[in-house]
Amino acid sequence: MITCQPLSAVARRLETNESDLMAFEERHWISSVKKDGAIFLSSRDEYKAKFILHLQRLHLTEAEIGTVLDAEQPPYSLARIPNILGRPIRKDGN
Repeated sequence: MITCQPLSAVARRLETNESDLMAFEERHWISSVKKDGAIFLSSRDEYKAKFILHLQRLHLTEAEIGTVLDAEQPPYSLARIPNILGRPIRKDGN
């Protein structure tokens, strides 16, 4: 069974804001569920959003993040990213 949490709660846990999470949805990186005017994220999409936020902290471009997400399935691993992008990724993002 898929569990869903309110978008605001997910944003708090991930230490981001709701608009960033909605931007991920606009890019089709995650999906939300709307019910009775409220927006929810599944636990799977919360996990994916956490990975996306980590990729952003590594200074990957939107195109690079899209490439990684197209190639990766959970469980996500930073170790495979250099092979996917064809270049090394350092922890400081350069």
